[in-house]
Amino acid sequence: MKIKYLAYVIAAISATTLTACGGDDDNDSSNNGGGDNGGGGTQTSTPYAFNSKFAGSETESSIAYTGQTTRHLLIADLKTTVGNLAESSDKAQAKLDLMFYMTGEVDSNKFQFSKDGVEFFDTDGTYGSISTKKNLAGKIAGEDKEAHILGDEFFGWEEESSDISTPLELMEHYIDTVAGLATDGTSATADTVNGQANLKVYVDEYGRDYQQLIQKFALGAVGFSQGTADYLSTDFQTSNTQADGKTYTTAEHKWDEAFGYFGAARDYNDYTDLEIRAKSGRDEYAKGYHDTNKDGKIDLRSEIHFGNSVNCAKRDVGSAGNASPTDFTKEAFDAFLAGRKLLNDAAATPGDLSDEQVTTLNGYIKTAAVTWEKCIAATVVHYINDVTGDMDGFVDGKFAVPDASNEAKTFEDLAKHWSEMKGFALGLQFSPYSPFRSGDVADIDVDDLKEALTLMGDAPVLADGTQMGSAFDGGVAKYKTDLRNARDILQKAYGFNAENVEKW
Repeated sequence: MKIKYLAYVIAAISATTLTACGGDDDNDSSNNGGGDNGGGGTQTSTPYAFNSKFAGSETESSIAYTGQTTRHLLIADLKTTVGNLAESSDKAQAKLDLMFYMTGEVDSNKFQFSKDGVEFFDTDGTYGSISTKKNLAGKIAGEDKEAHILGDEFFGWEEESSDISTPLELMEHYIDTVAGLATDGTSATADTVNGQANLKVYVDEYGRDYQQLIQKFALGAVGFSQGTADYLSTDFQTSNTQADGKTYTTAEHKWDEAFGYFGAARDYNDYTDLEIRAKSGRDEYAKGYHDTNKDGKIDLRSEIHFGNSVNCAKRDVGSAGNASPTDFTKEAFDAFLAGRKLLNDAAATPGDLSDEQVTTLNGYIKTAAVTWEKCIAATVVHYINDVTGDMDGFVDGKFAVPDASNEAKTFEDLAKHWSEMKGFALGLQFSPYSPFRSGDVADIDVDDLKEALTLMGDAPVLADGTQMGSAFDGGVAKYKTDLRNARDILQKAYGFNAENVEKW
């Protein structure tokens, strides 16, 4: 069994000058209370656990990111709501139900997120009992700060491009489209070897699964963007001062908010990769959560994994046994942990960080941000492989039917895999630390990411050789080549091992 232990000192890499990010703080409604599994003093154990350095609150946690937890729940519940769509006649209501997660006042509403019937920490089950006044639109790239549309250019979705210039507009386009699918009075169909098969209500005739597109795009345009372009881009040097009335410095809080969007439980290093992905392992860890403080409940703020933290483990599992296996989970978590310890230590003597501290912290920032991004990019590679594998199963220009109980399965598998690929890939544009923006990789820049997204297209090529209703030049074989070329771009940009790329 592989249990990870903290490599406390991570070598700082390429000291990057940080840019101050102004604007309002993502204020939390609580300081996480009993949800923090931490001790004070010198941090020598694995967990992400740090007590306050301020007089009178030394026994209290200095960690707070309840707003980020709430947005993870909103993204999960938006996905669930799309998945529960059924044919109806009221498009306006269907769209309103989905846009609720984007723009609604959610505080008094119950969250749907559940795990095997486990009891969560003391809450009435509403979003507001975790953190108040949160939604997704307020933090999607470009809405809280225009500068989070990096280079003042949002790209990657060409369909109706004249009408879509921001991430929020694309999300609204997805929601409007799926609401239309659910209220048009008919089901889209797939042409299979057995004839026409009806598709799920959220899958369109062109092979787009809007449940997957919406969720995966939200993880990038909200979580990854906020974590990297906002919170990890804080001017940490000048924010080592106590936040008003809080147990933490502004710098500590900003760091915590980035970690919150990464989504890891605070004892992430104590899980195996298989346990993080919730497939197998020790009974008390094997479902992707663990009652670390043994209070009989699972704390959504500290004892369960969300978002891209799970993708890191999946890709580590996918490379296990290869000549150069990845350890994204440990690399990302150790960087978050070491950076947070530096800031917690600095909180004991408020005031500007030294140049040496900033240089060291910048190394942790870059490691955390780039490793987080590698987890996303490797997941895109995984789905490129899935999509090309799906296409290998085409039969004489039609979709095979290996399962008579679900004749649409092969079409829906392609739609799901393609939509996960594209949704995750769109998120790669949101980090200022990306190899597509940093200049750290020779002959790689943002135009290469644009090319990769263009090669993927805005829909897959179907078994009959069409893409979005028109014949694709070169057909299925050419599209498979395009996807492999997109994969090559990602392999070069992130320095992925060739064997891992083939086997993810």
